[in-house]
Amino acid sequence: MKKVLVTLSIVMSLTGCKVELAPIVNLSDINSESAKTVQSKLIVEVMSCKSYEDSRQESSDVKDAKEAIAKVFNNAKYIECYTEKMDSKALFEIPITVGGKNPVDGIQITNTDIGGGMVIKMSDNLRHNFERQKKASFIDINPLIKITINNDINKDQDIVVHGILANNKTYLPYSWYNIKANENQIFNLSDVSVSSLIQNGETLVYEDFDKRVEITKPE
Repeated sequence: MKKVLVTLSIVMSLTGCKVELAPIVNLSDINSESAKTVQSKLIVEVMSCKSYEDSRQESSDVKDAKEAIAKVFNNAKYIECYTEKMDSKALFEIPITVGGKNPVDGIQITNTDIGGGMVIKMSDNLRHNFERQKKASFIDINPLIKITINNDINKDQDIVVHGILANNKTYLPYSWYNIKANENQIFNLSDVSVSSLIQNGETLVYEDFDKRVEITKPE
């Protein structure tokens, strides 16, 4: 009975919690033929950082988050647990690949097969890790994906997005968008895009505007 109660407490504390993947990438690296490895933040919302019994010890929530994340992301590194606006969050870092064409084991953010644009890819091995963890029921990892794109190519980039939230505004699929030169743009992917990534191993974030001539650019 005690074992059952412990398992239920883990499920209640972690299942459905927010998991956010928040990489920061350069536009030039996305378009590069050479692959580059960068560290991305992975943030897991937990009930508390410290143990209620002894504040010098980390909470069971943090321990459970460490275990669950390690089973999905083999190279995850735990950084810290902190409180932000009354929410406790466990911060991890995971390596992701930016640019390149050859498949990688993990997450890859690169351009499309026809050049330009941006797709996110997830390897079969990582997708299987997600499925195994879902069946274990310790933590429901269906992450929010928030990509910060640094436009370092010294010119504006017209694109056609495939359903994002940017600057607190929702852009439907096949909407025109402009990535300003020398600025950072934060794209929050839609739930549909995230589901496609986990289920199919790939999701399209945007295409270059000049390859979508049927889209009318706003005046």
